[in-house]
Amino acid sequence: MATTPPRGTSRVIIKSFAYDDPISYIEHVDTPSHQVKFTEKLTMTRITPETAQKLGRAMRDRELKLVIFSGSWCKDCQEIIPILAKICQVTKIPMKILGGAKFSQQKPPTWHVPPSPPEMNELGIERIPALLFIDKNGIEVLRFYERPPVGKSLEQHLLDLVETRVPLPPAK
Repeated sequence: MATTPPRGTSRVIIKSFAYDDPISYIEHVDTPSHQVKFTEKLTMTRITPETAQKLGRAMRDRELKLVIFSGSWCKDCQEIIPILAKICQVTKIPMKILGGAKFSQQKPPTWHVPPSPPEMNELGIERIPALLFIDKNGIEVLRFYERPPVGKSLEQHLLDLVETRVPLPPAK
């Protein structure tokens, strides 16, 4: 539900294995009981195609892609990733999904590496799912955690965030 301001000017470099779309991620969830939850949610998920298309256009206009951090055990991930799968099918927004997140109880909270991708600690990921909006230069311009506000669809919330917090690039 929380968002953070842009993280700065350093490039986000993903070296760990990442799935290129949410469907591939769901198909490879390692725990059968978790995979069932993802698959059931994917089957039940309905999105508003018009809003998803607007989101796709807003992302393309700003030349953005998504990098998503997830864990198969996470209930919010089990809800959000299938919705992102439907959004991806409609919009073809470039997405990379890094799974395997395992939380550490250290203070401040960190992620066990491995199995968590080391980028989770390097980028200061606080919660999952974490959606990082990356511009054409590889710079993180927006971050979104967990789930949209009550009463708002994920696609509408992401559209609102992109349109209000990420300016359009100057016309060429």
